Amino acid sequence: MGSVDVSGMTADEARSAVAAAYGDRLSGARGYIFASEEARGTVDVDTELAEQAAQAEQLSVEEARADKKLWIAEAGALGARIPVSELVDEAFAVGRATGPGGRLQAATGGVNVPVRLSFDDEAVEALASDIDESIGRPRQDWDIEVDDEGRASLVEGHDGTIVDRTELTALLTQGFLGGDSSGFSFVAEAGYAPLRIDEEAAEKTRAAVQAVLDEGIAFTFEGDTWQLSGRDIAPWIATDVEAAGEGFYLAPHLDDARARADIVQMIRDAGFATAVTVSFEVAEGEVWVSAASGSRYPLVADALADADEMLFGSFDGGGSFSPPASPSVEIGWGAAPERSTFDEAIQCGLIGEISSFTTEYNDGAGTASRRHNIHRAADLLTDSVAAAQGGQWSFNAVMGEANEGNGFQVAHAIVNGEYEDAIGGGICQVATTVFNAVFEAGYPVTERRNHSLYISSYPTGRDAAIAYPDLDLTWVNDGTSDVLLRTRYTDSSLTVTLYGVDPGYVVASQTGEWTEGDPFGKRVVIDENEPEGTRYVKTAGADGRCVTVHRTVRDRAGTVLHEEDFASSYAPIDEVTVVGPNTPTAEEEEADEGSESPGTDKEDARVSTGD
Repeated sequence: MGSVDVSGMTADEARSAVAAAYGDRLSGARGYIFASEEARGTVDVDTELAEQAAQAEQLSVEEARADKKLWIAEAGALGARIPVSELVDEAFAVGRATGPGGRLQAATGGVNVPVRLSFDDEAVEALASDIDESIGRPRQDWDIEVDDEGRASLVEGHDGTIVDRTELTALLTQGFLGGDSSGFSFVAEAGYAPLRIDEEAAEKTRAAVQAVLDEGIAFTFEGDTWQLSGRDIAPWIATDVEAAGEGFYLAPHLDDARARADIVQMIRDAGFATAVTVSFEVAEGEVWVSAASGSRYPLVADALADADEMLFGSFDGGGSFSPPASPSVEIGWGAAPERSTFDEAIQCGLIGEISSFTTEYNDGAGTASRRHNIHRAADLLTDSVAAAQGGQWSFNAVMGEANEGNGFQVAHAIVNGEYEDAIGGGICQVATTVFNAVFEAGYPVTERRNHSLYISSYPTGRDAAIAYPDLDLTWVNDGTSDVLLRTRYTDSSLTVTLYGVDPGYVVASQTGEWTEGDPFGKRVVIDENEPEGTRYVKTAGADGRCVTVHRTVRDRAGTVLHEEDFASSYAPIDEVTVVGPNTPTAEEEEADEGSESPGTDKEDARVSTGD
């Protein structure tokens, strides 16, 4: 097996031998993936990582991806492991599963079972997608969209050039198992990625969806009937690319979350106080949902499942689809369980998603501590509850102080108007994501402060700064049911979702024009610990500016419940360049046209101005 001779061993002995030979190779193993051969020959790894870490919050995700020349592949971050038991089973199947011929081959010439790795598929996909953004062109399948009038149209697609995922994992496997303690490297290559859904396939889906929209659908509840037209259900239409034999088709379906919220609101508007109030309890790692004894609720989730099957269940990508004539679905009653798990309550439609917001962030080997802090803060906040009828939720009260005792590490943060290392760097990413989820839900925000410096990765004027105990983010649940806040994350994104009984608030916002502030300056800082000739931009410069976001929250009848301005004033950010000792200035190097620097200079990184 690989380099290990396991002949004559028992299965347990073979497992131990392979684990001993290869197990240590994954501990701390890393590889360097370059965007091109030119980058491989010119990029200084240490300087590149320093700049990635320094500018993690300063550049937008799109800018960072476009400029990226180096990725670090770490075995641990990619979930790389040796499936020892599977490999041993394969080895012991030799001669047993292959019959006499296989036994003869094993006896005379031997058999080698290659050692391989298994990976976390999501982690590999995230790495490959990040590389695609820089060196390739992500594929866009043909799709459909439905306008507000209930008319379905085609969305043009295009093939692309992307990293071959199978080849990428093969190169990673070869590198990680190579045992080179200094790391391995290779150049990423983007290959042709053909369309999965072409115009013809998308047109079949468009025609099927339009036929459904033209027919409409009726929902009946307690004797009331709502005859919904294509215009009414247009926002519910969604599509997925589904496998079908050797190919794919574009499968239409109803967006359950959007449709559920609309139907529940129709029931309320008809005068039925049937959306039961709920409360949340977190005990022993489980979230429990409670409803008043004897209460009941409309089985909207079941009705939507029936509607989805009725409308699109017979569509398989072919051209013979016919929508049902005059489709109608009855919404029944269900007895609300006095106590259920969160998953049970979601599945039966007792509770649902009220709002959700996702932010992305730059991730790499140089930002591991910041990523850790984001994940740590998210873990501390998840499954927190804002009580009904005026319960206040506080970021600082739920998470506590961002210190070492609370599990936080040193990472880049804004300190006194500059990006410096501080314990807990990155938690403002979490606060900003929470703020935007609450903003979209329509709940009153009672305390929020913007960062002192503008961060282009966040929605304009909708960031939130945290500094325990002085700066907090607080909001109030003015609804009749508890609200549960839950987080989920990847290595490059964070999502905050509010769950409960949707109060049905309608939120509108307007972002004002930027007003100019003070211009930024430039400074050079000499770091004696850096090699001579090193230069990188630690802080990208940006002028000061101010902006105001106005939010209006109405009920479904259009009555204004509350409105407020969120004003943000950002200070200028000085451009700070770190250089090693005896490093000439950029102006001196430009004047010295006849010489070529052997140092590790890098082009100044771009920073978004938000204009």
